[in-house]
Amino acid sequence: MRKPLWMAIGLISVFIVAGAASLAAAPQSKPGTKPTKNELVSAEHYLKKLEDRAERMKGQNFKMGYEEQEALKRIKALKEKYPDDPDVQALFQRASKSVMTSKGDFLEVTPDMLKYRQAKATLANLFAKEAETQWQAFQKKIAASGNPIAKPFPPPTPREENIGTMKGRTIVLPDFIYPNNQFMETSGEYVFVGSRTRGFYYVQINMPSWLGVYEAVKRYRRFVNSDLPENTPWTMIGRITDIALLVPEAEKKKIGGAFWGWVVEPQAIRVEGKTFAVADADLETGGRFAGEERMDEIKRPLYSVTSIPANVTPERLLEIYCAAIKEQNIKLFQDCIDPELQTTPRAKSRVMYHWDWHQIRFATLYIHATVDKVTTYVSKGYDPNNNLESFFLTDAQKNQVKKISEPRVERAVVWTKAWDERGRQYGSPKPHALIRRDGGRWYIRDFAAQF
Repeated sequence: MRKPLWMAIGLISVFIVAGAASLAAAPQSKPGTKPTKNELVSAEHYLKKLEDRAERMKGQNFKMGYEEQEALKRIKALKEKYPDDPDVQALFQRASKSVMTSKGDFLEVTPDMLKYRQAKATLANLFAKEAETQWQAFQKKIAASGNPIAKPFPPPTPREENIGTMKGRTIVLPDFIYPNNQFMETSGEYVFVGSRTRGFYYVQINMPSWLGVYEAVKRYRRFVNSDLPENTPWTMIGRITDIALLVPEAEKKKIGGAFWGWVVEPQAIRVEGKTFAVADADLETGGRFAGEERMDEIKRPLYSVTSIPANVTPERLLEIYCAAIKEQNIKLFQDCIDPELQTTPRAKSRVMYHWDWHQIRFATLYIHATVDKVTTYVSKGYDPNNNLESFFLTDAQKNQVKKISEPRVERAVVWTKAWDERGRQYGSPKPHALIRRDGGRWYIRDFAAQF
């Protein structure tokens, strides 16, 4: 006679519960038991994948994927089941080391590493004081000229003032924003200051005075304080030269109307709390920022190193190179680089381009760099340290080879590690190529390489 379905289901449930209870009551492993070979091999298989990835990352932190997580899960289970087994202990120690490696290499950030940031703040304050002094003097000069425009907005209309009475007058314009408010017209290139409701001034920038004063501001950013963003309000001081009917829009397709505005020739730029720059046609650079003529004198006391010894090692040269960047010592930076790479105007411009990028990286990405390892070799000429070849030559033959060989060229590859504010390694170790010719001084070749 067949039992009802509900009775069958009930019996099965009883057996399942009883089986689960017996399994739960059973110990995880009996004393003296060992993990099976399969348990150890499968766990080590995944552990090797974790170790291989940690090795490939070369000190960078990384997030574990499926295989790395599987390694930890299997070893965790073995450790809980066989806590005293030596093979399990060995796997656990290896996994622990890999977990720590996955968090990235690190070092302790010391006050010495951050000295350059304190020096930068000091430097910025020194030049800010110089800028304020010169700005106050410039204001007195404007007032003494007898023709300043005291209130820029609203500007006088063409009906109220004609170009004859406005031309040559000095105007101080706040809210000068470049390059956001830049626009082109057939008559030139301009930056508008103002609005449709307030009225407009058109600062003309396709002229030498603009290049002189703007390049001076750029030099301040490059050599003194990189924290000088564009597209923020500056104060423009200029001279009225004309009146024009223009469409103050940056887009190629202009959809707004044309507005009358007074054309202004740039004379000076003030960035409040940072710098003050003036155009000066008598200077080769066309302008200067406050304190530029005394820049070396002001900065020198803040340098930790000012020269490169003739017998500098590749490791030490990289340290000096790093210090030159951090301390904004452009002359020392250039002296670290191979002179052959600085012979033409374009080459010099390329050096300065990468100087700017190094400044940005040390300000935003990392704070310090250390030398990791160094390899050197002779790429051309006689190598007296080549013991393998020297073994087969007599002293007379060595001297003969030295006489007929080309001038010796030595190369070095210096690997560095960069560190961020938390002391963690930034990125992977980077190589830097160095050169030394005929026993002279070492120089850096790939100045574009980051740390």
